Amino acid sequence: MSSTITAAIIIITLSSFIIAKILKKFAKKACSYLLFAIADIFIGLLILGFAIYDFNTAVGEFAGILGEMALLIGEPIVVVLLIIDAIAWNMSRKKLRISTILKKRSTRNEINKVKRANIK
Repeated sequence: MSSTITAAIIIITLSSFIIAKILKKFAKKACSYLLFAIADIFIGLLILGFAIYDFNTAVGEFAGILGEMALLIGEPIVVVLLIIDAIAWNMSRKKLRISTILKKRSTRNEINKVKRANIK
């Protein structure tokens, strides 16, 4: 069972990266974190659609077991990937804000130095 979960994690993660890379070719200025989130949501909806289809159409003793397994294994992986993506996006925004603030401060200091030099 653990090898199945590991395989699902690898397949879903790689699929998300591949879809995000394809989306990046069409939307060059879009944020990579946003494209990865869109890819995750797309994969999550595909898993959900397959599970609903399997529940409704399967007959027999093991009716709907593939859909149930997809929901039990696939959806938590997608949710965890979305949470990790949101955390990484938030951390990158904070770093960007800090670097922007530091650039503005250094630019202001340089402007003030030039003004002081021109006054003397």
